Amino acid sequence: MSDGRLPAPPTREAARAAAKAIRAALADPATAGERRVAHVLLARPRRGTWLTAWSNLPGLTLDRRGRSYTHALLPGWQYTPGEMKTEMIEDLERFAETGEQPKESTR
Repeated sequence: MSDGRLPAPPTREAARAAAKAIRAALADPATAGERRVAHVLLARPRRGTWLTAWSNLPGLTLDRRGRSYTHALLPGWQYTPGEMKTEMIEDLERFAETGEQPKESTR
């Protein structure tokens, strides 16, 4: 049950920890933790998607086709697997340093 308060805004420390954890998981996939898969039903009938997440990578999800990663600290942004290695980590690190989320696509 909710007490009516909004969740705390994302912190720079959370972004720094997320970037570090993703970098470590790319170097050694065993550090990603347990893989979890969930089915999310969307509003329209017959519409839904499967999402994959990992226990040691909070906020990171992969869509069912393996085409795009998203992170809770970077709302509205999707990254291909190749971009995750370069752009997502850089965006998280930039957020950790400046407190600003990305505003422009680098594609």
